[in-house]
Amino acid sequence: MKKFLSIVYYLLSIVYCIFFITGVTACRSHKKTAAPDPATVEETAFFTSCYPIESLYVPSCRLEISGNQSLSLSGSIYIQPDSVCFFRGRLVIDVMRGAIYRDSFVVVNYFERICYKGKNDYLQKITGFPVNPESLMMLFTADRCEEIYRNKFNFIIAAGSADKILMQGQNRSLLEMNLNTGNRTVENIALYNSQQRQPLFSATYSGYERYPQFVLPTVIDISAHDGNAPFRIKANIQQILFNQPQQVNMSVSSNYKVVVLE
Repeated sequence: MKKFLSIVYYLLSIVYCIFFITGVTACRSHKKTAAPDPATVEETAFFTSCYPIESLYVPSCRLEISGNQSLSLSGSIYIQPDSVCFFRGRLVIDVMRGAIYRDSFVVVNYFERICYKGKNDYLQKITGFPVNPESLMMLFTADRCEEIYRNKFNFIIAAGSADKILMQGQNRSLLEMNLNTGNRTVENIALYNSQQRQPLFSATYSGYERYPQFVLPTVIDISAHDGNAPFRIKANIQQILFNQPQQVNMSVSSNYKVVVLE
């Protein structure tokens, strides 16, 4: 189970975006331009970015994973928020592949020849956060769109200021978002439940780069806790491409052990 939780948190960090999230050593990005003067950005955009991204593809990133074991992998990530978040982790060959769909997930561990399957409700029980491609896109891009958090994820803005936003979620969970008032970006996000002071997970963002219409992080550092041991993944993006459909291949050999998690 611990090995599986490590895989799950790896997936979530991509994440969540891999955001949160979170996958992301400094990035050289597609159509990168100079960052704008913060004074030219409208104040309302600071709190309601709501990025209209049809899909996001990271063909290459470096993943440093530590927990029950430490791994350094190359990876790729594809997120289409209305349907799938797909990732691969590689050494010389694939060692891990997974997909989160709108209601379910599949993770394949090629080292152990095991395929894990389940409903996203299982992941939500672990994290306290709704897990689906849209939420992972939000976390991966450090998007702070209040409309989506409120209407789709059932978070309510509890307090807000120039440098911090607090959101109340279901089961008294609390999402804390710290902001950089100088360049108007998210510095970190942490999710707490009602019974512990240590966050269930947190994501720290840095290395922001300017893309057409977007300012996105290129380095994401995720920490997660499953109640036993901490898990951490640091992701360094090497390239980001927008709105380029990718083929998702999650075929599993018939001789793999299938574990259904409920």
